[in-house]
Parts: sequence; structure tokens; C-alpha cells
Amino acid sequence: MRKLTAREIVLLLVVGGVAILGWVYSGGGGLGGGSGDAQDLSELDYGEPPVVELARLEVAPVRYDAEARNLFAYYVPPPPKRPAPPPRKTTPPPRQAPPPRVVQQRPPTPPPPVTPKAPRPNFRYIGFLGPKDNKIAVLEHGDEVLLAAVGEPILNLYKVVEFKYEMLVVGYTEERFADQTTELPLKR
Repeated sequence: MRKLTAREIVLLLVVGGVAILGWVYSGGGGLGGGSGDAQDLSELDYGEPPVVELARLEVAPVRYDAEARNLFAYYVPPPPKRPAPPPRKTTPPPRQAPPPRVVQQRPPTPPPPVTPKAPRPNFRYIGFLGPKDNKIAVLEHGDEVLLAAVGEPILNLYKVVEFKYEMLVVGYTEERFADQTTELPLKR
């Protein structure tokens, strides 16, 4: 037989104490529990209840006071009146001649080159297959399901660049959009 730990001993004492208290207070006949001859409270006779004659009570008349506080009316007190501040004596600063304006002409800067915006992919990223080192993207394009690994073309316009947490980074196969990418969130 193994020796009980301190935790198990404390647990046994608590369970035993609760069992004893339950036995005592449930009328088990123990230390002050039920004695067996307790009267049912519904059998006790308290007699007739007293009669209160409301007409004989004194009623003090209450007079209406129009100046009294009305609990049912909302009132915002006016702000306290403050005395007007004394006027400030200010002297205008002495007038000075404005400095001469020097106009420098800058050479016109050419507008930045307009880079065409890449088209948004018309498919949705719905998940991936395979191990974490060699994932394959699962894409939904209308009724079709497309599969593509990193670097493989999708619909001859896009390619998978990278997998992120719940995100797929898609690049473009055309040269004019080669430096642009689009992130597609995982469809829920």
C-alpha cells in the first residue's frame, strides 16, 4: 500500500467533513439534527389576522407647493454669471516693410512615369495541399478547381509567388506587370 500525499490527505479530510455536515443538517438524528417529533409548520395555528380600520387613521393634508422640486420635470440650471474680464490694452506692433520677394524659376519636373495597374485575379484562394516545404495552392475559378505550386503559371497570366499565413501572394507572367504582386486572402 502506498503512502498518501499531503494533498490527498487534505482532500479526504474535506470530503469527510462535508459528509458529516450533510448528515448532521439533513436530519440524520446526529448532533442536533432532526429529533423525529418536529411539528410541520403548516399545522401551526396563528389565529385570525388583525383587522386594520383605515378610516380611523389620521390623514394629514398635503398642500401643493408650486416652488417645490418636481421629480418629473427636467431642469438645467443656468450657468453662473461671471464678471466680464477687463479689456486688454494692446499696442499694435510697428509696421515694417515686407521683405522683397525673390522669385526663382525651377525647371519643370517631368511627371512620373505611369505604370499600368495589373488586373485583379479572377479566382479565389481556397486552401493548399501538401507539406509545408512543398505546398500546392488550391484555387477556385468559376466551377473549376485549379492547382499550382510556387512558380507555376495560373491561366497563363498569373503565377504563385509565395504562401503566407492565410494568404497567397500571386505575381504576373507579363513583363509589364513583372514587379507587381497581389495578395489573395484565404476564402472562409
